[in-house]
This record gives sequence, structure tokens and C-alpha cells, in this order.
Amino acid sequence: MKKYILTTVTMAFGMVATAQNANVVNAFNYMKDGQYAKAVEFIEPATQDAKTGLSEKTWRYRGDIYRAIALGTDEALKGQFPDAVEKAAESYMKANELDAKGAYKRENAQALAALQGASLNAGNDAFGKKDYQGAVARYRMSEKIAKSFGQVDTNAIFNRALAYESAGDAPNAISSYREAIAAGYSKPEVYRYIASLQRKGDDLNGAIATSREGLARFPGNKDLMLDEMQFLLAADRSDEAEASVKAALDKDPSNAVLWSVLGGLYDKKAGIAAEAKDLTAVDEWYKKAEGAYLKAIEIDPKLFDAYFNVGVVYNNRAASEYEKCNSIKDDAQYMKCKKVADDIYLKAVPFFEKAHELNPTDMQTIQQLIKLYGKTNDQAKYAAMKEKLAKLQ
Repeated sequence: MKKYILTTVTMAFGMVATAQNANVVNAFNYMKDGQYAKAVEFIEPATQDAKTGLSEKTWRYRGDIYRAIALGTDEALKGQFPDAVEKAAESYMKANELDAKGAYKRENAQALAALQGASLNAGNDAFGKKDYQGAVARYRMSEKIAKSFGQVDTNAIFNRALAYESAGDAPNAISSYREAIAAGYSKPEVYRYIASLQRKGDDLNGAIATSREGLARFPGNKDLMLDEMQFLLAADRSDEAEASVKAALDKDPSNAVLWSVLGGLYDKKAGIAAEAKDLTAVDEWYKKAEGAYLKAIEIDPKLFDAYFNVGVVYNNRAASEYEKCNSIKDDAQYMKCKKVADDIYLKAVPFFEKAHELNPTDMQTIQQLIKLYGKTNDQAKYAAMKEKLAKLQ
């Protein structure tokens, strides 16, 4: 009796094994016929079997089936199996684990390479649809596939960082950009993106450090130099900002914006000197600011900011002169001093007029011109500017 039972069980196991082997064969045949949904029906049970589930062939066939679905043109079938890329990749990786002799290593690697490209493209498609979490998942799959055959998908890592940033996830975006750098994604914009996120997070020191890290790797990169300068200005580190601007001008002396920024730094130093009542330094810094702005205008005659800021410099220089005059008791000397201040003040007129020509709707420029036309008693121009201002308000 015991022998009979044992024989029956053994026969049962044999029948199951035969059935599972048949499933593998059927799956292969359906795959060859292009009936991939049916092939899936037969291959999945075979992967769960104690015997066929340990067969390299079972998993390779499963990879072939899902790869055909993922890379095919049947959109309805893809919709039926939305995770076909992932299942195909996992299958080939499992097949490689079970392929002790490496007989199909090359074929599996080729299949995985195709799936990697598909996964990366699927991530890009999800990104385009603003499905950022879906994009991240597909980019990570692309990375995982590349890793399975000894490569690093730096594009997927970088794109993953972009997806995190677009989703508003700054910490994961920064860490992913850092991963891209460590993986060999050697482009200056990575440092710029990290620094920009740090700046938005009020980590100015971090943004400055990242910009400098990028400049150490890409010396003389103008964009990184401009970023560093702007972050230094925002952090009120004007001396360092000045050094940064001058370094950038050494690389790009015909950059009008840089000259204008340098003028702004000198203008700021003049203001600091004015607060300290160091009138000699005030004059020195205002003259340097004027020179830098005029250089910017020489390079770019349509740079609004430079014209406007030259006008502001003359306003400030005149204010400094008027302050000197106020301490003079002698009427004759006072009038002489006031004439100097008035002449400096009126030098601003053509620059504010040019600024207004370049940007007719800028209210600050119009307000400055109203004051200047009032000073020169130019009633027609004064009335015209008042009318323009009223329309803009």
C-alpha cells in the first residue's frame, strides 16, 4: 500500500513537470506565431514552477515575449501589459543569473540594451506628459538595466534629476544631479541646476560653493561665473563679487552686461562711502561706476540698464555735491558749489531720455525725467512726461 501511494505521488510530480515543460513550449510557439497575450498565459505559470522556474530558458522566453510586446506597435497590447518593459528586463536579468555557462549572455545583453533605450524613451514620454513620478520610475529602470550589463546610464540619472526638479522635489533633484556628476555626466549645467535649487532654498552659501565647484571643473565658463557673481551679490559679499566680475571680464571683455554689473558694484561702494562720510571715496567710486556704465553703453548702445544707471550715478553724485554745499556759509562760495552740483545733476538728462526711448513704459525713468524737466523749467517736456505717467498708473 505504501509502495502504491509513493508510486502515485511520483507519477503526479512527473505529470506536473511535464505540464510545465509543455507550458514553456506552448509559450514559445505562441510567441513565434505573434500571439503574445496567449504566450503570457503559458509562460507565467512556468516561472512559478519549482523546476521550470529554475530554467534559464523559461526566463529567456519570458523576456522575449514581454520584449516583443514592449517594443512592438500594437498599442492595445501595450495597454494590456503596461509593465512589459520592466518584466522583460527582469526576465533577462534572471536568465543571466541562471545561465551558468553564459551561453546566452551576449543575446541577453543585446535584448537588455534595446529595453534600456525603450525605458529611457518611456521616461521621456512620461516627462512630456508631466507624469514626473512615472518618469522617475522608468528612468530608474533604465539605470537598473544598464547596470545589469556593466554600464551606467548617465542620461537616465540626469533626466531623473530633471523630473524631480519639475515635480518640485528639490532634495531628490539635488541628490540626483549629484549622482549624475559622480557617474560622469560632465556638463557645466548640472552645477548650475544644483546651485539654482540651492538659491531657491535660500542656501546662498551652498549655491556659491556649487558654482565654484563647477568652475574648478570648467574653468572660465561664463555662465558659471555669472551665477557665482549673482549669488555673491545676493549674499552681500560685494568684494568677492567684484573679483568674480573682473575674472569674468578677463574671459569676456566685450560683455556689456558684465560692465554694467561692475558699475553697479562701484555704485554700491560709493553708497557705503557716503554713509561713512568719506566724500573723497564717494567721488572715486562714482567715477569708476560712471566709467563702467559708459563702457557697457559703448559695447551695447541699446542696453537700457546702463543708461538708466548712469543717470542714477549723476543723481547720486549731485546729491553728494549738494551735501557739501549745505555746509558752506559764504553765499558766493555756496552758489559756486551749487552750480557744480546742478551741472552734474543735469548730465543725467540725455541718459534718462535714451533709457526712456529704449523702454517707454518704465515708470522710474519717467519719474526721473519729470524731476529733471522741472529743474530745467522745460514745461512742454515736463507736461508730456506727467501725461505719460498718468496713463501708466
